Amino acid sequence: MQIDRQSLEKLLSLNDRQLKNVINKLAADSGIDPATFNINVSDIQSIRQALSGATDSDLARVAEMYEQNKKKGK
Repeated sequence: MQIDRQSLEKLLSLNDRQLKNVINKLAADSGIDPATFNINVSDIQSIRQALSGATDSDLARVAEMYEQNKKKGK
């Protein structure tokens, strides 16, 4: 998965419903049952804030963790 600053900005430009769907898809792709999340509007706002402050190093670490989880799920 490619996570860079430009991709992050595109994610942050999505509306809440769209962002929630992307998060659920990423979770499912990495072997996590999205139904266990129960994400609500305040969660989305918190996620947006966290993503907005992410450094390039943070993004690289997230991409690496995602790929590791995805491999474990196979």
